Amino acid sequence: MPQLGTHRTWRRLAPGLAALLITQTSAQESPPETAADIEAATPQVDEEVVVRGRRLDEIEFDLDIYIRDFLEEVTAPARTRGYARWHRQVCIGVHNLENTAARYIVDRISSLALDVGLEPGEPGCNPDVNILFAIDAKEMAAQMVESQPSIFRPAGGNAGTDLGLDALDEFVQSERAVRWWHVSMPVDARTGVPAIELPQARLCGEFRCPPQIAVAGPSRIHSGTRDDLQYVIIVVDTPQLPGTTWQQLADYLAVVSLAQVDPRGNPAAYDSILSLFTNPAAYSGLTDWDRSFVRALYALDQERLPSLQRNDIVSRIAKQEQEQEQEQAAAE
Repeated sequence: MPQLGTHRTWRRLAPGLAALLITQTSAQESPPETAADIEAATPQVDEEVVVRGRRLDEIEFDLDIYIRDFLEEVTAPARTRGYARWHRQVCIGVHNLENTAARYIVDRISSLALDVGLEPGEPGCNPDVNILFAIDAKEMAAQMVESQPSIFRPAGGNAGTDLGLDALDEFVQSERAVRWWHVSMPVDARTGVPAIELPQARLCGEFRCPPQIAVAGPSRIHSGTRDDLQYVIIVVDTPQLPGTTWQQLADYLAVVSLAQVDPRGNPAAYDSILSLFTNPAAYSGLTDWDRSFVRALYALDQERLPSLQRNDIVSRIAKQEQEQEQEQAAAE
């Protein structure tokens, strides 16, 4: 589990998550590729393709509206909460995949993490993001949810830690090539301790004992809390991968690992690697738009109210897009 300040917020869930991963990785067969096939097909990091999106003058309507529509379509914070992100560091784990390909995926995700100011975990770290490759992703997802339901809804569905039961059912039943589940939590912005009452951590017997959060001065726009990602579970359906490159897949997983992307969203109208499985030929990797979005997410003031957080992201993406447009114009 990730650390929040000096606290391991959900320490009691760690054995359950570890057991869940061990069970699923041992139950699945290895993907059919040989080590030689994987190494031959895996692009090298120094061969990265830099992807440019559409020019701003090709967007026919106001840029702010375009960005807001993107956020509405593609992002999905936990219910009633603001945008969650990793705090300071993140460790990536890839399971059921040949080592060369797994290392490549970890490196690509870690590269984006570094770009937004995170410290990627060293080899052997305890993963916060667990990416599992499966021959039958639907079966794996169903087994995971049935065997360890508290891993997916650790606060019992309350307090804004996940997307709820309907989304969890979609996680199991989805036919998509990649499915994911984010778990986040409101924490004290200064100490990192939980800002909600957790059933498994209750110290007051049967009585409710919600934590008390100290706010530095009265404010209508700052809550004194932030939302931290706790862990992410991603399941990749290996039989659906033909037609994609390792760079495309790794960059797609990078965005999903670092941001609360809506699995039910349709990003086809936007310059994003998230369109990979609807239009594989469109983008060879992360686009300028993807980088602008993730950078904006990791620069916003998380203590602000959710509506103000969205305004913050919009203004930051718009500024980056305009700067990129100016740089491209100067180079022509």
